[in-house]
Order: sequence, then structure tokens, then C-alpha cells
Amino acid sequence: MYTFLANLTAYLRLHGIGYTRDLNDEYDILFVNSFAVPFEAVFAAKRARPTLKVVQRLDGSARDYGRYGDGDDRQAQVNLLADLTVFQSHYARYGVRDKYRVIPQDGPVIYNPVDLDLFRPADSPPENPRPRVANAAFSMNPKKGARSLDLLAESHPDIDFVLCGRYDSIGEHPNVRQMGFLNQADLADVFRTCDVFLTLTENDSCPNVVLEALASGLPLLYRQSGGVPELVGQCGVPTELATFQSALGDVLGRQRELSKAARQRAIDCFAPDLIFERYLAAMESAVRQPIPSYAAVFTLALRGYPPLVLPGRRTPRLATTALLSAGKRIVKAVLSKVYRT
Repeated sequence: MYTFLANLTAYLRLHGIGYTRDLNDEYDILFVNSFAVPFEAVFAAKRARPTLKVVQRLDGSARDYGRYGDGDDRQAQVNLLADLTVFQSHYARYGVRDKYRVIPQDGPVIYNPVDLDLFRPADSPPENPRPRVANAAFSMNPKKGARSLDLLAESHPDIDFVLCGRYDSIGEHPNVRQMGFLNQADLADVFRTCDVFLTLTENDSCPNVVLEALASGLPLLYRQSGGVPELVGQCGVPTELATFQSALGDVLGRQRELSKAARQRAIDCFAPDLIFERYLAAMESAVRQPIPSYAAVFTLALRGYPPLVLPGRRTPRLATTALLSAGKRIVKAVLSKVYRT
């Protein structure tokens, strides 16, 4: 989210488009990411501004990605107020509309952008004495694949693994270099020293590090999961633990071809100007929707969407009122029928 917002604000400044982070300021678009802005704040902003349009950017199901709190409930509640719903990948859309019933609204798929000036290939290919494989992860979510990386490092001592970020579960191996947390510039420098980028993440909708690796001209070894395959296209090879050695050999044998294709794919598909022009066009064409009625919210709940959450879990006032109101109507109708008979 933070990388995306940094790229977004840089684009807005470059093109002279005003923006604010203060909900009390004047604005005509409220841009929210998943559940980062609470339902109550979005509701108050939309109710107070008759022409305001709410744009919600979704990166998939929280449950699907291993977040087992109330994240899906919260982003579903915010989506009740959205006038435009944007999905970060086709997998993100599938995850919240088909795999898990979270988001009733549909909308365009717009990928994340990547800074093509910062993340760029080395002036000349690195001459490493043995394969140098990069990975980057900045959370301890088990779905990032750290355990698999540990097993690969242990079973392939002839390959160097360069890990950028947090890897508390990785053991000490002579062929593993842990770089720790890096800023964007230092991460780009490290990528330019590597031959291949490896990602074993699961159910990840649109990982920025994959786009940054492509922009850096790194061929990808990736797990066939989440949105990664649609991001990589033909610029890498899918792999699992059992096929890693052969997949790496395949990529290294076509490294020059794949490196060129990776950089071109980043330019063609993930350039900031391209991505944010799509966002602005979608915002311009979006039509403000009324705040949903209690009956509409209750109907969504009956269809299996979570704006009305299960007893014992957090429920917004709007959904609570909808449930009570509908319950009273049902009871009244039943009693009326009983007394007539």
C-alpha cells in the first residue's frame, strides 16, 4: 500500500493535481485502500459531501492471504459506500467475488505501477561466479514462503540467496545473505547485482516486488499462485521445491532473452503514467451511488456478503439497524397472520 501511495502522490505532484490527506479538507474524490480508512469515516465524508465519489482499491481477500482478523468484514463494509471499485489484479477480483464472497460490486482491474527510473537493469549484466538469486519480503506472513526458502538454501549450497526484508525463520546458511530492511533505492541496487528473482508467495494479488524485479530486468522463478502468474507473463518459469534446480537452469539458459522481456513488460504494462491515467479515467467516468438503504444492506447479507457480520463479531451501526429493522418487520408480519387466524 505504501509503495503504491508514494507512486500515486509523485504522479499527482508531477501533473499538478492537488491532493490532501486530511479528511476535513475539500475534495471531490475519496481514495481508500481496502479497509485502511474506517467505514465510519468514509460514511461521514460521503454523507457530508453530496458530490463526493468514493474509490476503493482492493488487493484481494484478507482471509485468502492469511489475515484471519476482521479485514474482509471491514473492507466489505467500506465497499457499501464505494462508487468505484478497483481490483489490483484479476486474481484479486476472483478472491473477493468468487473464491470468497466479500465484495458485491464489480469494477476494473488496474495493476500497480512501478518506478521505472529507480528500478532498472544494470548497465552490464552481473558477472557472478555462481547463481545469485534475490528474494524480498517485508512481513512475516507464512504465505510469503520463508520456510520454502530455508529448505532451498539448505539443499542448494552452490547457489547464493540474497534476502531483502525480514526473515526471522531462515536458519544460518553460508550461502544466504540477509540484507535486512532496505529503502527503495538500496533495494534497486541489490536487484541489479542478481541474476534471478525468486518468489514463493501464495495467494498474493499484486506484489510490488515482482513488478520491481521485472523492471530491473530480472527473470522470475515463481510459485503458480495468486496474481503472480498474470504479472510475470512469459518472463519467467513457474517452480516448486522439487523443480527449482531445473527451473533455475532453464531461466539462466535464457537469461538475456528473459531479462529483456521482463524490462519491456514492465514498461508496457506497469508504467506509472499508464496505470494512473487508467485510474483517472475510471474516476472520471464513475457515477456517484446513493448510500445504501438498510434493506439493501440486509439483502446483501442474505446473499452471503459480510456487511452484516456473525454474532460476536464487529458490526457497524448501519448493519445493526438493518438487521433489527428487518427482524421487526418479519415478526410483525408473522404475528399479524397469527392473529388473523
